[in-house]
Amino acid sequence: MTPSVQDPSVDAVPAVSVSGLSHVFDERRALRSIDLQVPSGRLHGLVGPNGAGKSTLMKILSTLLETQSGLVQVLGMDISEDSLSIRRRVGYLSEDPVGYRQLTVFEMLDFCGAVHGQTRGERDKAIAAVLETVGLEAHRDSQVGTLSRGEQRRVGIARVLVHDPELLLFDEPAAGLDPRARAELMTLMRGLSDGGKTVLVSSHVLTELGDHCDSVTVLDRGDVCFHGLIDQLPGSDGELACYQLRLEHDDEGIGRLLAGHQGVVDVVSLESSAAWQVVCRTTEINFGELLATLVQNGTVVEAFVRDRNRLNEAFLSLTSGGVD
Repeated sequence: MTPSVQDPSVDAVPAVSVSGLSHVFDERRALRSIDLQVPSGRLHGLVGPNGAGKSTLMKILSTLLETQSGLVQVLGMDISEDSLSIRRRVGYLSEDPVGYRQLTVFEMLDFCGAVHGQTRGERDKAIAAVLETVGLEAHRDSQVGTLSRGEQRRVGIARVLVHDPELLLFDEPAAGLDPRARAELMTLMRGLSDGGKTVLVSSHVLTELGDHCDSVTVLDRGDVCFHGLIDQLPGSDGELACYQLRLEHDDEGIGRLLAGHQGVVDVVSLESSAAWQVVCRTTEINFGELLATLVQNGTVVEAFVRDRNRLNEAFLSLTSGGVD
């Protein structure tokens, strides 16, 4: 079994408790006897490369995927025995939430409330409250399909909030969103946690998770590489390093330009196309040549500095990417 790090100060029943959980798809092992606990009221990040097992774990916790081995408890209930009770108290948003785009925002939320058995009065009150929470009061009567991607993601969050769940599971909620929408989404999740809900969020946007989450689980190839508080994360092993590149002006093409440079592993836009996170392999990168490439492109560089965000550093140190 993988070692787990727990907060010894937390004595209450955890929102999530996993022990010896394994899961296999055909011959591919998605989870490998993992252990973890998430105390109630936490904003907890779940990070890892594509194929690390994040979505599999989320689907198991939401009862959409049956366990094959191990013990899983959600809000103190055994997931194999109390799945219906768990569903009433959990809200799950998939990476690509399916919605009725032809409905108005109100109609969609009203339908979701009815599915959970709410009365007309309960639905009206709940819808008004969640629209205020996600900042969509002005779009109450707008068709979901006419909204921006970020607004549609907020509708998805409102949908899982209608029945007032205690535990929220968000699988890659920032996928496809622009940097501003991602930042606003993380602020919203921080507010939900501060309001008493337990929030589990998986994401590749490591900077925002590191800035907002209380604790984190790092998965790689189905194993738990780290589980604990953000300030307990290890540092980088030195092979890979994150840098922040700041430009004088927005430039959407910088990502493609840098991605082709020797030693550059990944390039991610931050809050705008004038700010980029660049992951480099320290043994291969030539920073002089990289900056010369930018100058030849006519790019005005304001800053190029090492990003020592703990989650970025730990992610690079702990993970190798993919599945066996």
